[in-house]
Amino acid sequence: MSRVPKSRVARKLGRLLSSAGGAVTVQFVTAGGSLVVQALAARGLGADGYGGYALFVAVLVMITAVQTAWVGDTLTVYDRFDPRVRGALLLSVAGTVAAGAVVGAVISLVMGLAGAAGTALFALLVALWLLNETGRRIFTARMEFWRLALNDCSYLLVTLGVLGGWQTLTGEASLELLLGAMCVGCAASIMLAWVRLPREEYARAPLRGTAFREIAAFAWWRSIQAGIRPTALLVARLMIAGFASTAALAAVEAARLLLAPALTFVNGAGWFLLGDFAKAEREGRPMRARQAVRACALMAGIALVMSLAGILLADWLGPVVTGGSFDVDGLAAVGWGVYAVCFACTLPLASLATARKRSRTVFVIRGVESLVGLLVLAVLLAVDAGAASIAPFCLGAGGLVSAALLWRMLRRGDPPVGAAPPAADASAAPGDHAADLSRT
Repeated sequence: MSRVPKSRVARKLGRLLSSAGGAVTVQFVTAGGSLVVQALAARGLGADGYGGYALFVAVLVMITAVQTAWVGDTLTVYDRFDPRVRGALLLSVAGTVAAGAVVGAVISLVMGLAGAAGTALFALLVALWLLNETGRRIFTARMEFWRLALNDCSYLLVTLGVLGGWQTLTGEASLELLLGAMCVGCAASIMLAWVRLPREEYARAPLRGTAFREIAAFAWWRSIQAGIRPTALLVARLMIAGFASTAALAAVEAARLLLAPALTFVNGAGWFLLGDFAKAEREGRPMRARQAVRACALMAGIALVMSLAGILLADWLGPVVTGGSFDVDGLAAVGWGVYAVCFACTLPLASLATARKRSRTVFVIRGVESLVGLLVLAVLLAVDAGAASIAPFCLGAGGLVSAALLWRMLRRGDPPVGAAPPAADASAAPGDHAADLSRT
């Protein structure tokens, strides 16, 4: 057998490290921008105003998670240049953007978070945000993370520029201003992606005879699976605001901002792992469960170190984030650290299961985990409204049980060395496990 030249191995390793670094960098840019905007909201709107803004962000994250799992993960796992798949994707983007804007407006009205102007701006923001996320996931499918980072920087700079310019002129900060600035930032990022992506990424496809039903069989379970975590976070925030107050929610959310670097790292690594696992499946060299476990251990260790740093610096960074208008919940900061570590233990295993098209199984495991956590939190808050600090512990601790269940399921499905990818479960499209889903 001929040996692979060391130079080729070095180049491949270099590309792999560059892609992984780019994926994590993208998440830090995205979360860094969100952190700055949310810190400005906390300083300018006060505890009650920031609590309302946090609910808006939670709704946006929930809608985005569902849409990007349907559209973005399909871009990653399937051949988006296949005319039938492409037609299904075009229909999916149009449908999810319109539905997302409507859902955002309805939730805003039902929750009473803003008036007519604020609700309209939020609906527009949801639509623009989802379009921008679609472009971001195309960059991800192309494994062009560093180019994506530039797009995310454009969103941040434009958003902050609008915020700074308006506040300089008027000296005022409002929820409507924040939503409007984010809309302008999203529009700028969308235009930049349109210019920088190749024309083939925007090619049209027939909207009749598409593979929509096949795509939906995979994407449906993947979407509701991806929506579990942000939906659980939204429900927990609503519980805190309902049982306690928006001021209590603001203290818990400010603690989450201090732990944002750890959560951001885990998300960024998860982005890279899903693409890498899916590519390995398509190329007939499927990853094994033990490789996902190694990724869990590495990610959890890094998340632990980053969480400890955030917790230890909470007294110093807290006033910087809030402007001294309210205090950061110290116990909640510890809880978000636990949440980050448990999240790191689960995500690589869930990513491998998704690459194997086991989305329905992941949904069941993660759904039970989140439901139990929310029930425990509801009981604690009903007994004592001051138990809001416990929320991150309730939502995160169950991740260790989910990780064990996912590992057991994946280990049983591990193929022999050199075998073809394992057959998908019923959540996959019929015949997908036998098809060549090449070309990301």
